[in-house]
Amino acid sequence: MKLRLEFVLHWLLTVIFAVLTISGLAMVGARFGWLLNYDIATADFIHRVIAVPYVVLAFLALGQEFSRVLKDDSRLDLGWSIFGRQGYGLFTLLTTLLFIVTGIILWKSHDNKAAIAFAMFVHEKLTYIVLASLVWHMYQKAHALLWSTEQLSGNLMTQRWFKVGIWFIASAFFFAVAVVMVSVGGPDPSKQQVEAFMAGMMQAMKNSLMGIAAMDSSGQGGVVELSVPLFTNLLVIALVLAAYLVWRSAKSNEPG
Repeated sequence: MKLRLEFVLHWLLTVIFAVLTISGLAMVGARFGWLLNYDIATADFIHRVIAVPYVVLAFLALGQEFSRVLKDDSRLDLGWSIFGRQGYGLFTLLTTLLFIVTGIILWKSHDNKAAIAFAMFVHEKLTYIVLASLVWHMYQKAHALLWSTEQLSGNLMTQRWFKVGIWFIASAFFFAVAVVMVSVGGPDPSKQQVEAFMAGMMQAMKNSLMGIAAMDSSGQGGVVELSVPLFTNLLVIALVLAAYLVWRSAKSNEPG
């Protein structure tokens, strides 16, 4: 079974974004803390670890689209492409870049409180916008959720086990939307909920990557000095892989 790159990237990024959404919402505030039982340390660890492949895959998808631009390919978006030059593909490209930029600011800028506050505001509000857009996107692509009456060899979209996976992914996003509606539309968090959230944040500062990222250079900042280059190196690897995709596509397009 031959899978197209854009198909693989589409579903990998979709699964990863679902995990990022749920783990990120749990850290928004006391209203949302119940989502993971106020275990902010676990939410933070999952969010930061999963963010790395999210960035790498996003750059791969961007490299594929960039290669199409260099080849003067059709402006029509590929069927399963995450990014594009128009419509929802362009929207996803812009919002993904905003997520990455604000995420890096939140990860690295611990001295500039204004930058952190602005990045946190954009990161959170952008999540709500993208969630709303995903509901509309799934409505547009509702045919992908239909049960397959015939399973065709070599076509994953007709395989029933794959359909069940799509249902789980769609359910995760609808669950995230329900979490936002219940948390924002519900009553203000009680004193116990606020205390539970603050205790979870303190635990995260001690035992998760949140605490590691917040260390200053005068203390145990060596951990940060190791983690930041690691993240940078992963970005460089993603750019190299994207450049390779561009070169390979250009090579295959050369006349024999």
